[in-house]
Amino acid sequence: MNGQKEIAEMMSVYRNNPPATINGSAVVQQLDYELRKGKNLHTGDSWEIQLPKSNVLQFILADGSKISARPSGTEPKIKFYFSVHDRLGSAADFDRMNDALGARIGGIIGDMGLK
Repeated sequence: MNGQKEIAEMMSVYRNNPPATINGSAVVQQLDYELRKGKNLHTGDSWEIQLPKSNVLQFILADGSKISARPSGTEPKIKFYFSVHDRLGSAADFDRMNDALGARIGGIIGDMGLK
């Protein structure tokens, strides 16, 4: 298998057929830094991203989570970055919230078929 080719195919699928939901949360925006375009996936509205061109895709979920995919330019690998959050009611809730956010990341990984 050719890693670079597989990664290019993966990015093409995400770019042309973004997921409707990830881990039970609707994908509301897709930011494509390669094309320098943002798109609201519910309304179809789009806008230009005023940043340098880069082969990065970012999905913004209804629950506020962000998932970014960035292939390496020099190696046959792709990196995914996850940002999840929730409101912490009190310091006593930290461990419970930390576990819940970890479970959300695990759900994202599973839903996207990542290892």
